[in-house]
Amino acid sequence: MTSTTLSYPLRAAWRRSPVLRGIGGVFGVCLIAMFTIVVLGFASEELFIFLLGCAIFFTALCLALPLSGRAIAGERAAFLMAGLVIWVFLMVSESIFSHSQSTASAAKGHVDPSALYQALSWILSFAALVFVTCFRPAYLRRLFAGPLKWASIFAIVAVLSCPLSPKPMYSAALAFKLCLIVLTLCAMGEAIEDEIGIRRLFAGIFLGTLVIVTKAFIAPLLEIDTVFNGGGRLPMVGLSGAAGVLLLLCLLFLFLKKNLLFLMLAIYSVVVIMVAGNKGGMVASLVSLMMFFILLKRPAQALAVSFGFGIVLALAIAFTPLGHSLEKYGQEGNAGTLTGRTNLWAEAWPKMKAHLILGNGYRASRFLSEEVPGAFQEAGNMHNSFLEILYNNGLAGLIPILLINVLIVVNLKDVILRPPTLQLRYYAAAALALNVHLFVWGLVAVTFGGAPDDRFMTFFAILLISMFLRGQSDRKYWKTVYFEGSN
Repeated sequence: MTSTTLSYPLRAAWRRSPVLRGIGGVFGVCLIAMFTIVVLGFASEELFIFLLGCAIFFTALCLALPLSGRAIAGERAAFLMAGLVIWVFLMVSESIFSHSQSTASAAKGHVDPSALYQALSWILSFAALVFVTCFRPAYLRRLFAGPLKWASIFAIVAVLSCPLSPKPMYSAALAFKLCLIVLTLCAMGEAIEDEIGIRRLFAGIFLGTLVIVTKAFIAPLLEIDTVFNGGGRLPMVGLSGAAGVLLLLCLLFLFLKKNLLFLMLAIYSVVVIMVAGNKGGMVASLVSLMMFFILLKRPAQALAVSFGFGIVLALAIAFTPLGHSLEKYGQEGNAGTLTGRTNLWAEAWPKMKAHLILGNGYRASRFLSEEVPGAFQEAGNMHNSFLEILYNNGLAGLIPILLINVLIVVNLKDVILRPPTLQLRYYAAAALALNVHLFVWGLVAVTFGGAPDDRFMTFFAILLISMFLRGQSDRKYWKTVYFEGSN
């Protein structure tokens, strides 16, 4: 296929669609305004990043239709591409518009300027979703049908619990993003009709995770005084786990595309895992990586990978500050309490039992340090996915998340055992390995059920992927999922 053939849909779509030209014009205005403000010297760093993010977002939306091979926004492929643009933008928004604020400051109602830009990015995403929904609104009638209804139910529970939170407006803001994520998830489910759609969804998760990992890895390195100030690891909690997700996705695309670029990115992921030195993320990465190869019926490669992982870890311990960090971890007795986690769980348990049905309010755990006597400073969450849900949303929130975990395993089991094609086996193995990664990592961190970040979004995406994959091998099941019969 020539470059002329590839560029034809883009030119044709641009000529036929005034919508595309309008979005392109908006992007041009945003870009001009951004650089005008910067040149005049009136823009803060946060404003510049926000304007740049908006410009990239508008550009991606502008290109979504022609890149899908469709010029009509109501077409499934075009609708999916627009949904993916919104999905990736929501994934990276917390990383790009990052802010650091103490619990005491947040409890007093102080709002960091970067948090405002983050909220504006959610509103921008909502406006974009409303716009594309006008072309294909059918999914709105099926928000509570099929397996994705459990994601919708959890979002409703989160909204209803907001008044119980110590800071209802803070909880309501994050609940808004959660609802937006669920709506976007259902919109993409409406549009996926073949393996190309699943590959694009995996690619969207890969792109978002790559941006998040790279930003989190580079930012501390630019501040020489802060490098390894955490006692032998980068000052970025959860970076090893995020890099583990990236590693799995790199291996998936390496098998599918045979492109050495993904091999290089996989090596990069391993380096980040080791340098960051987050123990929970490292363990989850190793377990999920071995699971991926075992699910592909490659036990020899699983052993080889585990052996190589061990060698890299040994080298990191010997020649980087990670060894000092692990030694200090053992000497201070942190291993027995999982760095204070078990003490936190014990102190918070009475409050969980006292609010067992609806919990203490969505993301009320953000204020653990202020609300729970004995909680360690700047706890920020329960450091366990299931206890996080129980504390915030009680059994009403825990049941939908448990059911989603079960549905993912049930949906992928038959595809892995009896895959219709080899490519579907790769997708199913990667999806289940990602779920294992989030589950293991979620025992010492909050990967799902808490803040609506990239990890929780990946968890939701795995559910959607598992639904499609099961439908490919079980046509009876396919007729039960909510997006069946849409045009």
